[in-house]
Amino acid sequence: MAEKPVTVSVVIPTYNSAHLVTDAIKSVLAQTVLPLEIIVVDDGSKDDTRQRLLAYGERVRYLFQENQGVSTARNRGIAQAKGEWVAFLDADDVWHPRKLQLQLAALANTPHLGVLGTDLFNWPTDTFPDLGTCPSLAMQELRWEQFVLRTTLLPSSVIARTDLLRQCGGFDIGLQSPEDRDLWMRMVEIAPIARLSLPLTGYRFVPGSLSQQLKGVREGGMRILQKLDGSRAWKGRWLLRRKAYSFFHYQCAYEYNANGHFVTALNELFKSLAWYPLPFHANDVGGSFARPKRFVIYGMRLLGLKSYDRPGPKKLPLAPTKLVSSKI
Repeated sequence: MAEKPVTVSVVIPTYNSAHLVTDAIKSVLAQTVLPLEIIVVDDGSKDDTRQRLLAYGERVRYLFQENQGVSTARNRGIAQAKGEWVAFLDADDVWHPRKLQLQLAALANTPHLGVLGTDLFNWPTDTFPDLGTCPSLAMQELRWEQFVLRTTLLPSSVIARTDLLRQCGGFDIGLQSPEDRDLWMRMVEIAPIARLSLPLTGYRFVPGSLSQQLKGVREGGMRILQKLDGSRAWKGRWLLRRKAYSFFHYQCAYEYNANGHFVTALNELFKSLAWYPLPFHANDVGGSFARPKRFVIYGMRLLGLKSYDRPGPKKLPLAPTKLVSSKI
């Protein structure tokens, strides 16, 4: 008797992204393994999102709510999901046509996992990454200690057990920027989390307000650390706590520099060193001696000795921890 297929609910939150969300939906409908359902939660859009989605008929469940934020939209999708797994997809991202197929194949070989993300590729692009006929399903197992420092999984890449998401309470609606990292930290304490080492999720950079990004990084990042302090989650790992606060200030320095506030960026670097004077691992910051280098760069920009171009978003690579390989 054939095994019952695993069911997946796709949850797509959207807000005033009618010109992009259709690309996201098309990438789901083009999957080699189709999901049970596609749930689009419209977070109060004022554009023609509703009209565009009517064309998909029953293939898309369209839910509208007054604007309450992406976390509330995702949580509503989780509550409505009928599948055993929930796959998240932001309205401005897309999937490789084999994403669900390869993630489900990997999960079949590692049924103990609660969450599985993927690597990324830049979108838009002329062609999807060539995966070959029999790609390796090597995975990087992610630890709580890594999520404490920074975001390591893009929500659009993640497929997670529906019951586990509900058990953890979903996304914290009080967080604006790192709400996904907060959820992964809570989930990894219940079930293992891994990332499939294949570029299956297309990430689109949509320019936004740098000042709003900065506000979200500061407020959200600090709230996460304060939540951990309040719950005594560190469990005697005082050095990891100092490193986490140090990394928070390091990230703030990057964002202040991106916003052109070089004095404040330098001040954040000083705070980072005060919290944790030891060197960061090169894999955590994309290279060796990152903070000393940034001291020089920000100082030169402050003095007008170095030209300044606003940087795009920087996604730092994560070093593999535990490798689990299989083939399909």
